[in-house]
Amino acid sequence: MWRLATGRKLLPVYFLPLNRATQKSASAIVSIGQNIQTDTRELCLPEGRRVGQPGHEVARQYLLNRLGEIGVSPFRHGAIELPYTQPHPETGVATEFVNLVGVIPGRDRDAAPLLVGAHYDSVIDSPCADDNATAVAVTLAVAEALAGTEPRRDVVIAIFDAEEPPFFCSDAMGSTRFWLDHCRGIDFGCVLIMDLIGHDVTLGLRELDEMLPHLRELLFVLGAESHAELPAIVRRVAPEVTGLRVFPTLNSYIGDMSDHHAFREGGQPFLFLSCGQGRFYHDPGDTLDAPDWINFEKVHRVCELVERLMREMDTAALPGGALPADTTSFEIGMIERAIGPMLPLLLQASGQGQLGTRADIDRLATALAVSLLSG
Repeated sequence: MWRLATGRKLLPVYFLPLNRATQKSASAIVSIGQNIQTDTRELCLPEGRRVGQPGHEVARQYLLNRLGEIGVSPFRHGAIELPYTQPHPETGVATEFVNLVGVIPGRDRDAAPLLVGAHYDSVIDSPCADDNATAVAVTLAVAEALAGTEPRRDVVIAIFDAEEPPFFCSDAMGSTRFWLDHCRGIDFGCVLIMDLIGHDVTLGLRELDEMLPHLRELLFVLGAESHAELPAIVRRVAPEVTGLRVFPTLNSYIGDMSDHHAFREGGQPFLFLSCGQGRFYHDPGDTLDAPDWINFEKVHRVCELVERLMREMDTAALPGGALPADTTSFEIGMIERAIGPMLPLLLQASGQGQLGTRADIDRLATALAVSLLSG
């Protein structure tokens, strides 16, 4: 079974222009990600963030304070906290949960809103740095970058509770409750969800990894097939982020791994970003102190990509609601760019000789993406 590994690197700070409509403005340079490492570390509690445990409350309060500092407006009911009560899937006991959801108001109240989000609970009583502290920190960083601007669309900042088992895909799952309880009548322009974005990708095969070292820069992007405008947006934005190789694939190859589940089922356009299940997936070793694990340079690059995607989608023709697309040629072109001249070697390793049809992508996805994203 192929597995994933990482390497720790230096922590840069990126400076990004606003969308093309505002690039010429003197105020169009925004510093993002200055707090990513601090936010990640504050969320990596030794006792974890499991629902019902003390660390979960500590993390919730920290995130509530951070969202207040950033200055997002409440999404509903005058409060960022959106509590709900559901029976525990295993015990049936009524259990309290809290989603944290704010909004950066847009200029056009009729434009379909965007959403960027991640879950903050942990699966076990340990730090769970990559699952999902890094993605929550990126969500906060993107909120900071956008809070001082005037986007055209509303941008919803969602930090979901109860994503991990035993709540995953149950009625108690935080993103499911948010979609069902608070999004009636809303068609999103796009929902962007992150999970497991903090580690480098390797194949776990030493000889092949040595020949393909740039595979560490891979980031899987699922869901572009959910709207006809998304492939072009991803294709435009991805080359702007150096040191990150975007590998698009169909959500159906992997299945609903995270909080995009309810939105996809609800017919919403979505993108799901992940580096896959690494060697410390749902493991006590998922800490900031594990050697060669969390790569903050890559986390910052993911943040840059997400911030650029949000700005691009803000001005794009995304009227709201899914508009499925055939992404075969898009996937082939992006995969060829991501892998580069070593693609024939990767194809050979996966048991095929070309990449020209959907059937070829199917075989590559089975050999590569499914293994990497499913552990």
